[in-house]
Amino acid sequence: MRAIFSLMFCFAFLPFAAQAQNLSPVQHPLSGKIVNAQAAYVTEQRAFDLVRQYRYVFVGEKHDNPTHHQLEQRLIQERFKAPTQVPQGRVVFEMLDSSHEAAIAQLQPTDTLEHMKSTLNWPTKGGWDWAAYSPSFQEALKNSALAAGNIDRQFITSVYKNGEKNFVDVPRFSTAINPPEALKNYLLDQIFASHCGMQSRETLMPMLHIQLAKDASMASAMAATPAAMLIAGGEHVRAETGAPWHLRKKQPSAEVMVLQIVEVQAGNVDVASYIKKAGVADLYWFTEATEAKDYCAGVKGKAAQ
Repeated sequence: MRAIFSLMFCFAFLPFAAQAQNLSPVQHPLSGKIVNAQAAYVTEQRAFDLVRQYRYVFVGEKHDNPTHHQLEQRLIQERFKAPTQVPQGRVVFEMLDSSHEAAIAQLQPTDTLEHMKSTLNWPTKGGWDWAAYSPSFQEALKNSALAAGNIDRQFITSVYKNGEKNFVDVPRFSTAINPPEALKNYLLDQIFASHCGMQSRETLMPMLHIQLAKDASMASAMAATPAAMLIAGGEHVRAETGAPWHLRKKQPSAEVMVLQIVEVQAGNVDVASYIKKAGVADLYWFTEATEAKDYCAGVKGKAAQ
């Protein structure tokens, strides 16, 4: 049990481990290109226009790619450009959780990064990279739109121990209770891969409940305002299995747009293959890739528990 629990927090902060690949340098032909769901190219201006037009926008990133963070900051800037036809609401972050809500309420649009860091009591070691995410936090704060979406560690621990019992009669987590089998099976496969195949799927059920709680929490934070943008890992914004699914369960008629920021692969210019891997989305924005990391290198070859 201790071994299983020790992996839980790694899962919260690392991209799905088994997805690491030999990726390409900046000069890939697709880098910087944007396509829609039909694999047709669109311009940056058209992409920004769509980001402003939809009430609920989901942006999926790879956590350790600096280009993704820079693009997210720009997307926030573009979303709040005036005039707009719809309210822009909040910018909800996976990287901020319920333990930050009181501190966020104290922040002012003119606060410096250092003041934000101090007020949020950001850890000096571990967790999310302040240098990577703080510019986007500040951009949202300038528009009085900064919002937390995730669950805190205390709740993660409780979900790990008690599972779906934590969700009963709590509207924020209503969509995390008894989701469709296809959704559960997909998430469980991803969690199994992210744990390097070292544990049986049965022992990873607590991780499934945590993943569902995270997605339900982020969707609820968005649904609490007439409009919102979510910044989160790519898996969290998958239309069929992530926070968009939970939002649509809460608001079936919600105007939803999903934008996946996708790293290119060396030698692969087949747009359809990227779309298939990233899942259903409205836009796919290609970027250069970070250095490949094999998070399972130290444990390969060991049998599943």
